[in-house]
Amino acid sequence: GVASSRYAKAMAARDAMAGTGLRLGATGAAIGGAMSVPIRAYSEAEDAATQLRVAMMKTGGQVAAEYMRINELAIQLGDKLPGTTADFQNMMTMLIRQGMAPKAILGGLGEATAYLGVQLKMSSEEAAEFASKLQDATRTAEGDMMALMDVIQRSFYVGVDKGNMLNAFAKLAPALDTIRMKGLAGAKALAPIVAMADQSGMRGEASGNALRKVLQRSMSTEYLKILTDGLKLSKGIDLKLDFTDGKGEFGGLDQMFQQLGQLKSLNTENRLALIKDIYGDDAEVTQIVSLLIEKGKSGYEEMLQKMADQAAIQDRVNAQLGTLKNLWEAATGTFSNFMVAVGESIAPELKALTTWLGDVASAARQFAVEHPALTSGIMKTVGAIGLLTAGLGAALLGL
Repeated sequence: GVASSRYAKAMAARDAMAGTGLRLGATGAAIGGAMSVPIRAYSEAEDAATQLRVAMMKTGGQVAAEYMRINELAIQLGDKLPGTTADFQNMMTMLIRQGMAPKAILGGLGEATAYLGVQLKMSSEEAAEFASKLQDATRTAEGDMMALMDVIQRSFYVGVDKGNMLNAFAKLAPALDTIRMKGLAGAKALAPIVAMADQSGMRGEASGNALRKVLQRSMSTEYLKILTDGLKLSKGIDLKLDFTDGKGEFGGLDQMFQQLGQLKSLNTENRLALIKDIYGDDAEVTQIVSLLIEKGKSGYEEMLQKMADQAAIQDRVNAQLGTLKNLWEAATGTFSNFMVAVGESIAPELKALTTWLGDVASAARQFAVEHPALTSGIMKTVGAIGLLTAGLGAALLGL
């Protein structure tokens, strides 16, 4: 009876200790897991913010005055759009690295880039690179960047790949000065032609380069007069081509379509010969000129209307934000920002602890280097104790 009572008490004590140990372990794991969330969120955001700050450093390590405002914009976008603050901080860093001025980023480029990324499902860095290159090519004012992105997404929804649009405008860039239509106005005017060329199977780089040649060579008024005078003398064809406004500047797309439309009256032989004389015999140039002649102003206006019928970028993004997936992503972005704030509150202690652990590890390494024999003895002893403990454990389990 006495032995049974002692055994029961021993088993109860054992179970109580085991239960307490398990509960403490579980509680510790839960607390550690909960703590890891804000720590991880803060460390990711801190790293992204540091990369942004480093990108905005000037001579002597001074950070541009706009850093705080750009960082705040990234936080706001992280709260509103799918993606974390770190994603949008990385986007801002890429914009800076692409040479975009802080003023431009705050003036509309940053938000427009984020919207385009959401709409066309691009990563933050990919959207930043695309937007900066497009602004460079078109020289669009920062305040017009949202409208420019609207043009791009409208083109996308009439079938033009975003890469084709970017490549087309990159090649068109030199011609924008020629026709005095740079910036948003130029993009709006020429995007339908790029879309028409895309539908005819031309790559963006090819159509942009060909259209540049057509626009620039159409302004060679004296050369055009020599060609048409020669045509009248040799074949009796009375044709006058003038793409200017009468004052030496480009007369506009309406006049361009009107002038090219005159070539419809020529037979195929004469038309192809004249196109070759004016614009060269480059196959892509011939293709774009033939497209402009065939489609004419009516084809251009039809494409312009197709683009106008597309929803605005803000409307499309707002509709997308209403999906459960994007609502969840936006909510997790906001939660991540909260976790960043929590992590930031304990950052000094975490950094001090990390530094201390590093110092301890460094001191231990130094000790091991300086006392190899002692370290070896300690490790052998620990190993022996471990083996002995494992053996005893196995024996006890057997008992």
